[in-house]
Amino acid sequence: MAKTDHAHLRVSVSAAQAYEAHAADLASRVSRLLLDHPVLKDFCATQHYRLIESNHRNHASFMAEILRTDNFDLLIETLPWVYFTYHNQGVPFAYFEAEFAAWISVLEERLTPAEAAPLTCVYRWMQQRHPKTVQAAQTYQVSSQVASCTTPHATAVSEIIEQLLAGEHGVVLGRCENLLRQGMVFPQLLQTIFYPAMIEVGRRWEQGRVSVAMEHQATAMTYRILSSLYSAQPYPTTLRGKAIVAAVANEFHELGAWMVTTCLELDGWEVTLLGPDTSTEMLVRTVLEEQPAFIGLSVCLPSHVQAARDTVQALRGALGPATDTKILVGGRAFLTAPALIDSVGGDLFLSDCEAAVRWARTLRVAA
Repeated sequence: MAKTDHAHLRVSVSAAQAYEAHAADLASRVSRLLLDHPVLKDFCATQHYRLIESNHRNHASFMAEILRTDNFDLLIETLPWVYFTYHNQGVPFAYFEAEFAAWISVLEERLTPAEAAPLTCVYRWMQQRHPKTVQAAQTYQVSSQVASCTTPHATAVSEIIEQLLAGEHGVVLGRCENLLRQGMVFPQLLQTIFYPAMIEVGRRWEQGRVSVAMEHQATAMTYRILSSLYSAQPYPTTLRGKAIVAAVANEFHELGAWMVTTCLELDGWEVTLLGPDTSTEMLVRTVLEEQPAFIGLSVCLPSHVQAARDTVQALRGALGPATDTKILVGGRAFLTAPALIDSVGGDLFLSDCEAAVRWARTLRVAA
């Protein structure tokens, strides 16, 4: 899709701020409007309603990020994926055209004319591009993480994926125990086996090849298997220092943060993992109490990047300018959209577990 056709889009700072301030209310109103849509009301009243209601909330957060950063290239790149993914969950393409019309109506209803005008231009532009976006979605290809695995791991990853989806907990556990006995270290197991495996499971959900239940089963099994293997690992006798790892507010994808935490702990760090959807207030309070050498923030979805910005700003304010505590950011949001990294304000972006361990070893921590 050509990127030059959005050059005319201009959204003022005040309009972008108004959109963000009212995002939750706008999304809720769009959901209610579509329930009464003459064509889609029967579809929206089914079990799909929860899916599209979630889409409206995610869309509002994502669009707030697009408007804040003026990154319409990212919007163009993402729209075909959104169409592709939701269509594979049973959502008709006609829904998106109706959704954009609902957003236009709600923006004009809830915001001032000066705020709404540039925003509705963006949505009308998305409406105009709808046929091309449908075409792009129909030919969309999600890259496979398995294909990029180096041999002999590609075969292991492919087989473990099928075993996870089949619920074969004991088989996967035994296979991983064998890999560790053969010399693979635990961080390598996470990075080269389970990380690409879970990305592939997500890819299959996007394609409509596995259900949400199957995806959740695979994730739950992964936690159980890795927790069992982790507890059997040798722990360092000397601690390097303290660290805190958390997924930012509204971010419920925790596996990446968990993987980083376990790798750091096995390398001698005392890590507090605060888990998913960590409020800024809780994180700041914990940081002030524990005074860690560094803080790791995990962001999976681009729509949650603003939460990371807010968190970094709050941490900077609480720690003060003289602090030695470093703030790290990581997660698929930044791998998907690297242009967002610098805007967050962290001290460093780290791409994976092993990179985090290598960096942490460079720190000199007071005894």
